[in-house]
Amino acid sequence: MPDTADQTPVAAALAEGERIDVRMYRGILGDCFLVSHHLGDRSFHALIDCGALQCIGAAGTKDNTQKSLDRLGVVADSLVKEFPRIDLVIATHEHYDHLSGFLKYHDTFRDHIEIGEVWLAWTENDGDELAVAIRERRSKGLSALNALASGGPQQLAAFGLNAADSGVKDRIDGLRNLLQFYGELDPWVPGEAMGMAGGKAGQPAPKREPKDPPRSCGDVFAWLKRKAGDQRVRYLDPGQQISFGLDQRLQATVLGPPRTRERLLQMDPSADPSKKEVYLTSQDEYAALVSTMTRKLDRRAALALGMDMPSDVEEFTPTDPDLPFSDKFNHTRMDEAAQSGDNRIERIAKLYYDAEAADRRIDGDWLGAAETLGLKIDGDVNNTSLALAIEVPGRNVLLFPADAQVGNWLSWHDQDYPSKPNVKTGKGETAADILGRVVLYKVGHHGSHNATAKEQGLELMTSPHLAAMIPVVEEVAKEQKNKSNPDGWAMPYGDLYSRLQAKTAERILRGDGDLAAERAAFANSLFKLDYAADDPADPLWVCLSLGV
Repeated sequence: MPDTADQTPVAAALAEGERIDVRMYRGILGDCFLVSHHLGDRSFHALIDCGALQCIGAAGTKDNTQKSLDRLGVVADSLVKEFPRIDLVIATHEHYDHLSGFLKYHDTFRDHIEIGEVWLAWTENDGDELAVAIRERRSKGLSALNALASGGPQQLAAFGLNAADSGVKDRIDGLRNLLQFYGELDPWVPGEAMGMAGGKAGQPAPKREPKDPPRSCGDVFAWLKRKAGDQRVRYLDPGQQISFGLDQRLQATVLGPPRTRERLLQMDPSADPSKKEVYLTSQDEYAALVSTMTRKLDRRAALALGMDMPSDVEEFTPTDPDLPFSDKFNHTRMDEAAQSGDNRIERIAKLYYDAEAADRRIDGDWLGAAETLGLKIDGDVNNTSLALAIEVPGRNVLLFPADAQVGNWLSWHDQDYPSKPNVKTGKGETAADILGRVVLYKVGHHGSHNATAKEQGLELMTSPHLAAMIPVVEEVAKEQKNKSNPDGWAMPYGDLYSRLQAKTAERILRGDGDLAAERAAFANSLFKLDYAADDPADPLWVCLSLGV
């Protein structure tokens, strides 16, 4: 693996016979991009993610979402037929809508494609202490949530939950929906270390072995590593600059994910316009939430399943799981009351569990903590997105931030590029310098409200040639409804979309775009616009090209 400290400078301009293609696969709510570098009769192909949103909820209730997921199978077949060798696979982060092609259509990729090299964020490096700690914390939380979400009525009853209670059912369904972003998680066993990658408590995580076929998004990373071979896997750090492509004429600048916990935990912009950012949950609060849930689940499940309790958990009586409160609020235990002849708790319990009092119970209210944890993990994963600025000959930049949220974006301005001073000039560029040369922006997180920085992001993209690609199908986004979000997801988000239209002079390509409007917008642009020839009304892909 070549050293990345001293890189070949990007060529001054596109050469004769040189072309850069950026292909976005259409008709899916998910990311699947192919960046190709052509020079004469040679070609280099880089695949950035391959996934579509899963069908969350009851089967048959989301026709557009299922259509998008089925379309991904057509994408996978087309990819391997046209490109039996992919020189570089860039997997940005551990979410289904970016990796599900490798899950649902694994045989297609396993049997019919050769992978030259794989790039992953530093957060996926088993040899990085901070990366392992981040993954262990995430895995611990996911396993605890999985214990709840996968439980049937009997197991939920052992956790003190009534599966027939509408409030409990809604929250459990919400957890199941969230967990589908990660694929099939490993079974949870009380008393063992939490997590998909974990070993025994207090021991370092073992290397994640690839499963064939992979079941979770974490498995996809392990499988990609094996497919390419350990010596051809790079873990990228912010500030790195890597020459790649034909004759090393392209350069990737690694913008994120950040190396600081503070930035990684920074999910959304503040509602207060006087502030630049907000922390939704602190590191201590997050750790406490995971710890509380894990202990609660361990104790209840161990009792319900007749298993030995974890050695670090104090003894408790079989009646404890019937209490709707955390132990720290139970000042008088049932067993103590029974020994003293005090029947007050028994009388209270009868009133509390009376059938007519069902709507006043709070047994399931602690599930709100589970929902908070699930949403927090989801945001954390987005913020570990591998964000790349790809510079092409002529110094134009193609920006691929995956689903990076605000902490990731803001961290780009915490350093210069490269992170080590340039040996010739003694300094590097700033993130603002790089953003000022962006001519193509792959819009973050399908155009959602919290995945494009404003003043420190889009407003710094000042090239008059700026164009955007949004991997979105709005009808799929609208199908993602729940009680708290009755209109579905706002993708693309209205205010962001309006600003993108202004910044790009409406040079925007969408996964569900109007072909005539797109052709008109790109008629006099820096790019050449092309579509797949498979279906004139709904082509499989759209492509922007620089050069011949």
